[in-house]
Amino acid sequence: MSEATPTSPTPDPAGKKILMIMTTGPEDPDKTYAPFYTAALMAAMEIDTTMYFLMHAPELLRKGAAEKVPLKKGGNLKMFVDMAQENGVKFVACAESCRDLCEIAPGELIDGVKLVGSATMADLALEADSVLSF
Repeated sequence: MSEATPTSPTPDPAGKKILMIMTTGPEDPDKTYAPFYTAALMAAMEIDTTMYFLMHAPELLRKGAAEKVPLKKGGNLKMFVDMAQENGVKFVACAESCRDLCEIAPGELIDGVKLVGSATMADLALEADSVLSF
C-alpha cells in the first residue's frame, strides 16, 4: 500500500498584486532580463504586476535603449521588455531618477511608461501583496 504524499493547495493568484523594484540599468546587462521575464510570467498568471524603475533602471526604458542591451545567449533586452508589456505589466518610472540621474526627458521614454514621484514607491509597496527588488 502506498502512502499518499500531502500536497499544499496551489495559491490562487487572482487579485494578488506584485511590485517589482528595478534599480539595475544597462551598466549590468546580465541582471536586466530576469526581472522583465519574471514580471511577464506573473502577469500571464493574472497577477497585477507593476515594475517601478529608479536609480539607473529608467535608462532601460529610454527609446532604443533595450535594443542595445545584449544578452549572453544572443539577442537583446527588447524581447523581454515587449513580452512584459504585452502581458500587461505596468511600467512606472521615478521622475526624479529620470530627470536628475539619467537625464531622460518624458518624450524619450518608450510608450506605456508612467512617470511618478518617488513617494509613489511607498504607496505601491503598501498596496502590494509582495515586493521584489532587482
